[in-house]
Amino acid sequence: MLTVFPKRRAPPPLFIRDHPCSFDTDVLRREAGAKDLAPPSALAHVSAGRPPSDLKSEERLIPMIRARLAERLVKEGFRPKDAAAALNVTQSAVTQYLKRKRGGNTAALTSIDRLIDPLAEKLVKRLRSGLGGIETTELVETARQVMVMNKGRMIVQERPKRPERDEALRVLRERLKLELTAAEKYLELSNQTADDYSKMLLRMIAADSIRHGDVVSQVMSWLEAGRESDVEMPGKAILESLIALEDSAHEASLTESIHIGHPIAQLLFQWIDADEEKHEKIVSKMLKLRVDRDQAGRRGGSS
Repeated sequence: MLTVFPKRRAPPPLFIRDHPCSFDTDVLRREAGAKDLAPPSALAHVSAGRPPSDLKSEERLIPMIRARLAERLVKEGFRPKDAAAALNVTQSAVTQYLKRKRGGNTAALTSIDRLIDPLAEKLVKRLRSGLGGIETTELVETARQVMVMNKGRMIVQERPKRPERDEALRVLRERLKLELTAAEKYLELSNQTADDYSKMLLRMIAADSIRHGDVVSQVMSWLEAGRESDVEMPGKAILESLIALEDSAHEASLTESIHIGHPIAQLLFQWIDADEEKHEKIVSKMLKLRVDRDQAGRRGGSS
């Protein structure tokens, strides 16, 4: 049973324009569908069964993910023509995916199946409901997760070229190992769970562990290089607009507005509301850092 309570107030629409990080998803989708984003050098490494050393961005993994999704869709009974439309590629590209002539051999990327499973299931349900195909942002997010998992494994498994310089690197290496292990366990459990809400909750936890691993591995890279990266933050106006957006989401609390009979669904709503509250706090702290830095710059310029 689903009960919707009256909203305290509807969140106003908010648009952030002219931000350097913004992008047009329609343009990205057309570009991604028009060509394979992986260069031949990347596919050569993967086809040889070695981790692709030059996969420095999520986009270069997208053809591999599309290839695996094409196989799953055809296995589920969809025609290659339908798979092509769902994946925003040509039918000839799908044929090449199925013949393993395009998209590379993903055997070297050991985490790819468990990470693609959620996207494949979502896509199958969406197509059977007539809701359309894959979104570019979904491909990029899955590619990011694959890249983080495989990079993290290499960091954990390789022996340091020199003894750990300090305790921080040792602690971070252990934490990275724990986060990757947790992600694998939650993904494995989610694939064994029949309930859709429980499956989604477990996959959300796995995604969090992957994001944690991404942060830890990046900090390790900075420390091992012996340098700190330059601090760059969005401008004050952008941060203030983000706070307004998060405040609107916080006002439209799902936990308080909607009651659904499934207890795991309620946990998911609580998770979303807690995330929105956390986002607002973090962005507010970023804004304070921005203001403090601007004030310090003005004082330095006047002295």
